[in-house]
This record gives sequence, C-alpha cells and structure tokens, in this order.
Amino acid sequence: MKKFTIFITLACVVMITPMALAQNWQPAGDNWIAKWWGLDLVTETGGFNTSAGIDYLAEGSGGLISNASVSTRDGAGKTANAIVNLPDNGGALAWSIVDINVADQLNMSTSHGHPDARDITWHGIIAIISPDERTTTMHPAHDDYAQIWINGEQVYDNSAWTGGAQEVTTPTEINLKQGENFLHFKCGESGGADYVNLHFEATDTDLLIAPTTDNLFLDILTPVEPQGKLATQWADLKRK
Repeated sequence: MKKFTIFITLACVVMITPMALAQNWQPAGDNWIAKWWGLDLVTETGGFNTSAGIDYLAEGSGGLISNASVSTRDGAGKTANAIVNLPDNGGALAWSIVDINVADQLNMSTSHGHPDARDITWHGIIAIISPDERTTTMHPAHDDYAQIWINGEQVYDNSAWTGGAQEVTTPTEINLKQGENFLHFKCGESGGADYVNLHFEATDTDLLIAPTTDNLFLDILTPVEPQGKLATQWADLKRK
C-alpha cells in the first residue's frame, strides 16, 4: 500500500508540473531581455508627462485589464483575448510577441515596425519563473518615463531617461515569489530616442524568462485556476 501511495503521488506531480524544463527560456541573469508579450504602440499620447498618468489598458478594455492586473497571472491570461480599443490613440490594439533590439536607441519604435515614432507609449509583459522566493535587483533602462509593476504592485516609477539603451541609473530591489511572477513594463516618450531594456543580477541565471526564444508565452504557463481537474493550460483559456 505504501509503495502504491508513493507511485500515485509521483504520478500526480509529473502530470501537473508546468512544462518548465522542456522550454527554450530566454537567458536571465544580467542578459538584456529581448522578447516581450507586447501591446501595439499607443500613439498620439501628448508626451510622456501626460501618458504616465493614463491607464490605457483599463481605458481601452473597459476595465477588463489594467496596468497593475497584467502583472498577475489572471490579468496576463486575459490579454489573450483583450483588445485595447483606443480610437484616438492607435485604434484597436492587440497583444503579440515583440522582439526588441537591446542595443537600439529606438527599440520601442522599431519593435513595432516604425523607424522613429514620437508621443508613444510601449507596454510589455514577461513571466519570471523563480525556483525560490528571493530578493534581487532589476536593472531598467528607458527613454523616457518608465513604470513597472510586478505581481500586481508598482515597483518602479521614474520620469528621467537613463541616457542610453544599455545605461541604468536606478537599479531597484524587488521581491520574487517561488514559481511564476509577472512583470509589466510601461514606457512613454515624447521624441528623440525611445528605448526600453531590462536585466536582473548576474547571479539570477536560474530564473526562467518567458516569452521563450521560440515565441511561446501564454501557452506554456500554469493553469489560471484548478477547475476540478488536474490542469487547464493557457491554451484552454484562449479557446474560450
């Protein structure tokens, strides 16, 4: 009986464990993060001082999602079908995998196919899977006004551009929980250079970052909630 109980326990663990070890995760540590789950650019914002005070996600989705909520598992999952409708700021905006050139001073613009845009706001989400609960430091670079939320809480609010695509002025201590953490990076700019960048500590090489290098995000994360069965993947949520 004891052996049978152990077998059942191990079988359940195997069946409900996320596909963590099988994925092509982005390198963490002090590597700049190149892939994001990004919203189409918000345009005609009137500049970063204006856009910083506007929650475009809540405004354009009727409150379905918000700046804070998309930094949670539930809110990130809702982006699968959440169109952000902003008639005066770009129209019907959707989410997709976005690649940024981490050395490019215009990577907010170029990541969305624009050679150089002004009065825009960029939104990007990543999942950070941590093997343990830890306090570490994130290193953001941005031009201009950056705001960052992790697990539903705002952890960064800096209106001053950092001086270069890979220059950091304000390393910021953050707390990660064991398992999945979600980070939302919002950045607004008015003109000239427009860039976003982020990395963690050199010792954080054991963090797993999604989107993966093969462009998977929602589909490889854990269930939104148990629904009386072993697991419901993000793909199930998307089909709904």
